[in-house]
Amino acid sequence: MRKTISRIAALALLAMTIAPSVTARIFTDIQGRTIDAELHSIMDDQVTFKRTSDGRAFTLPLSGFSIKDRNFILNEKKSGRLNLNEYTGFDQPTVTPVIKSPDHKKASKRIDDILAKYWKEQGVKPAARIDDATFLRRAYLKIIGRIPTHAEAVHFLNDNAPNKRVTLIDTLLDSPGYVSHNFNLWADVLRAKTTGNQGSRYGGVYYVPWIKEQIRENVPYDDFVKSLITAEGYPWENPATAYYLRDFGMPLDNMAMTTQIFLGTQLQCAQCHDHPTDVWTQKDFYEHSAFTYGLQTNINFQKEYPEISNLLKQINRRTNQQNNGKKLKGNVPSPARSARLLFEPLRWGVSHSNRDLKLPHDYQYDNGAPKEVVEPKILFGDLADGKIKDSESRVQSYANWMVGKNNERFTLVIANRMWKQAMGKGLIEPVDNLTEASEADIPELMTYLQELMQDLDYDMKQYLRVIYNTKYFQREAVIDNPDLADDYHLEGPVFQRMSAEQIWDSIATLITPDIDLILQENYSARNGNHTYASGKVPPALTYMEELSKTELIEYMDEAAVLEQKLNDARAKFYKMRNEPSYKGTPQLKEARDTMNKLNKEWRQIFNPESDAEREQHEMGMMSMMASMTPAPEGKKNKHADRMLKNVRRASELQSPQRNGHLLEVFGQSDRQLIENADSSSNVIQALFLMNSAQTNVLMAERSAPVLEARWAKTPEEKLETLYIGFLSRKPTQAEQDALLPYFKENPEKARQRIIWAMMNTQQFLFIQ
Repeated sequence: MRKTISRIAALALLAMTIAPSVTARIFTDIQGRTIDAELHSIMDDQVTFKRTSDGRAFTLPLSGFSIKDRNFILNEKKSGRLNLNEYTGFDQPTVTPVIKSPDHKKASKRIDDILAKYWKEQGVKPAARIDDATFLRRAYLKIIGRIPTHAEAVHFLNDNAPNKRVTLIDTLLDSPGYVSHNFNLWADVLRAKTTGNQGSRYGGVYYVPWIKEQIRENVPYDDFVKSLITAEGYPWENPATAYYLRDFGMPLDNMAMTTQIFLGTQLQCAQCHDHPTDVWTQKDFYEHSAFTYGLQTNINFQKEYPEISNLLKQINRRTNQQNNGKKLKGNVPSPARSARLLFEPLRWGVSHSNRDLKLPHDYQYDNGAPKEVVEPKILFGDLADGKIKDSESRVQSYANWMVGKNNERFTLVIANRMWKQAMGKGLIEPVDNLTEASEADIPELMTYLQELMQDLDYDMKQYLRVIYNTKYFQREAVIDNPDLADDYHLEGPVFQRMSAEQIWDSIATLITPDIDLILQENYSARNGNHTYASGKVPPALTYMEELSKTELIEYMDEAAVLEQKLNDARAKFYKMRNEPSYKGTPQLKEARDTMNKLNKEWRQIFNPESDAEREQHEMGMMSMMASMTPAPEGKKNKHADRMLKNVRRASELQSPQRNGHLLEVFGQSDRQLIENADSSSNVIQALFLMNSAQTNVLMAERSAPVLEARWAKTPEEKLETLYIGFLSRKPTQAEQDALLPYFKENPEKARQRIIWAMMNTQQFLFIQ
């Protein structure tokens, strides 16, 4: 098969492609008409725009826009981003646009032809072609993980261009929402967390922004995987090291995860004994694991930094001398203890060693002996460079083999996984548990998708563009009953419930139409005395550069004194709190305030300016939210305002979320196991949507479609606005006949009940 497009050709095409402006936006006027344009400037109440289609400038009065867009424009002016001369917009990272090759259309047709041949052989009819409204909603949910806004929906539904579906797919692939949605997929696969040990000292706060960056820059999948497998160093230097730190101290478990993710092969059973249902033996597992067993996830930083080693020795000697040669035990405050705490983050990193892997002491098979050293051996194909001896070349050779042409399983797994991402079910299921007996539903199609992925040089966006532009993606969704083996013949994509992230992001879109622009660029997580933050090295390294040895020793002396004061203040407060006579007294409050003040000062020792930086970041996020979140005219709701400050896409929140959060209730992965999300329905979810006063109030009073509907002149127009905003379609004639009488009788009550009903229907929660 001829190459669809090579990487060299891709770069050439990319150079000719103009990335869409991050300030382009779909505006809506008070008549409900959409304007796809870019803000340019403002003078008094006259706003100048540049039309996206042809770049022509035009000016309109501010009063002619919807409440949502009027608030947006006024806040942009207030923030200083919009003035008489220019509009600077938000500082948004550029999303690498998808390369648009004419060969993609041929590849899409080839997929449709293979499917048509299969249907004919099976004697089945394919599902019908979906209408524009269904396609619109499906494309948004599948490509960027949320429903369209009212303005986006109206813009598409009113567009009469014959190729508008192709245009929409390209627009979505090039949008920030593509990054958010695909991050959710890979965060689940790679078990990336920004909470707990994995989020803090094991590097999650560095890892998560890096994963987003790989998606944003459309790094080829093989390069992405190679970066993970060869990762070495500290996570603030090389965030990919968090892939290994995620399984800190467990190299065998990490290898089991690696084969499951990238090779679709589950070797966990073979770690302890020969696999009971597959061909893999325990020795196969150990030989394969020998490639990466030599890596260490606990760095001897004193060896890496001799100056730190010398400093610690000097501080230890001084501490021992001050205590008459006695070594202090436990958590007794001392300069030596302060120094150990300060440099603790330097322990968590990845390095490679020459450590050999041996068979377990109780190994019981004839093909090896207990404690026998095993040589590295791959599972599929051949290694290009023969046997490997030193540890560095082991890891490098393993990575080369993983993504190389000798390893067909690598391409098969990712081609199948991304087909499932688009269509709801893999051609081979489960996608990460392939065995000798595994066979694709349509082998010819699976083979073609593998060839396509290789021909596109693992360019994920191009691969998805081909899939999304098939006629198959535009067919009605079909229910697949897993209990009936012959029930599903790929007549159309699988009917499925939204993921937890899609539900959350869709609700966030209803509240904040510009939700894709609210990015969490920096994460922080605390572990012990340290706050780990994206983009920041541990303070210990900064101190070593900025302070002399004498100054650093004095600083540790001060830290020890401060810790002793803190311990004394804590003891005093807890003693007073346990005595009834001090309850509610000024003395108890003073003791609490003193303890809190000293605790803050103690944290500042290890995290200088972290609190101030966090406060500044939160203020910036609040300012951004204020400019994007619609608010009802003349109304103030402080509780709702507080809730709105925490509304951003799931990809921009700490993950996984706490118990009781909508994301947790609807099955967000806990990131403990690979792709551990749960899309099944339960009573708690139904009760959550039906009875959540917070969500219902926000939807009925503060959602963007409600605010848009207030400008509509007739009950018919108001109802249509709500339907387009929530369900991305206009109401049917039967729905109008049933609902309009209630709307005319009591508009406020009817609106609340209609919105509640729409939020609790399958039409909202499922992807059709």
